[in-house]
Amino acid sequence: MKTAVAPRRRTARQAARPAPPRPSPTDDRLAQILAPLQEDLDAVTDRLLECLQNPVARMATYLITAGGKRLRPALVLLAGRSGEYRKRRAALIDLATAVELIHTATLIHDDIIDESLLRRRQPTFHARFGTERAVLMGDYLYATAFSILAGLQEPALMGTMAEVCQQLSRGEFLEVDSRYNVELTEAQYLRIVEDKTASLIAACCRLGAQVAGAKPETAERIGQFGLRFGIAFQIMDDCLDLVGEEQAVGKPLLSDLEKGSLSLPMIYLARSLTAPERDRLFAPLRAKRMTRGFLARVAAAARRSGAVTQAMQAAESQIQLATEAVAAGDGIMLPTTYLQLARYTIERKR
Repeated sequence: MKTAVAPRRRTARQAARPAPPRPSPTDDRLAQILAPLQEDLDAVTDRLLECLQNPVARMATYLITAGGKRLRPALVLLAGRSGEYRKRRAALIDLATAVELIHTATLIHDDIIDESLLRRRQPTFHARFGTERAVLMGDYLYATAFSILAGLQEPALMGTMAEVCQQLSRGEFLEVDSRYNVELTEAQYLRIVEDKTASLIAACCRLGAQVAGAKPETAERIGQFGLRFGIAFQIMDDCLDLVGEEQAVGKPLLSDLEKGSLSLPMIYLARSLTAPERDRLFAPLRAKRMTRGFLARVAAAARRSGAVTQAMQAAESQIQLATEAVAAGDGIMLPTTYLQLARYTIERKR
């Protein structure tokens, strides 16, 4: 097994170029939780910016540096602490860099599909550079990520990440196919969430532990944490789309419902109504005529009926399963950080 090469030093010519902006800080609470990993998160940032030195790729720099939570690379590094971290640090930084590039690629493509104009209070890539460039940039970032992974010379790692990318695409397909479907079930919703969001987060956890040489049972438990954590994270995102503060969330509220996507609070709301009530309330959704008045009425109904609270409780249940997976013992290091991240996920405002 070949150890990844550490990031190269910048040449004199590179040093003379204006340095790309560093990532803006996330909220104070998350920064405190990730403090034990901050030095290595900075190393991931350096590696990311090194990968974006190509003039084409530099167009994506602002997305990398626009204040994202950096949870996926952080989870890779955290999981790696349960193995031979110092020995495998360079490989873990490369893995964390690759997953952040994959995540950024999915954001670019997702925003095209959703026709979103804002993300993290910034114009989306396609809104700034056009759809053609956005499709190509997403593909470029995927290819760059797999080039980094190939350098680790671990075939199992490449195979797993390829499967995860298939799941990400499948989740997008399933979500698009389920739009405007008031009969969408909770099980169908959870399948979409597991594919579209939780699969990559679970892979970050499991592969971080594996690359660091953690025991198989330890890697499996950390991977289970990631799966449940990812599901809860998406459920809370869907709740914040209904009850969050637009400035904090970083995009217009009710955007999911506006494009016809039924989130868990909407599923619970629809389930609580009689058939005539459901038909009357969701008639504009079936007709694909989502006015701001309709969106406001449905959001108010979800809050009033307790559907949002019920969805938050479902997220709590997932977090409970996540924390049980990383209970003390079995070689899992920094267990408090896992627990803090779990609580942060369901108590955050954005």
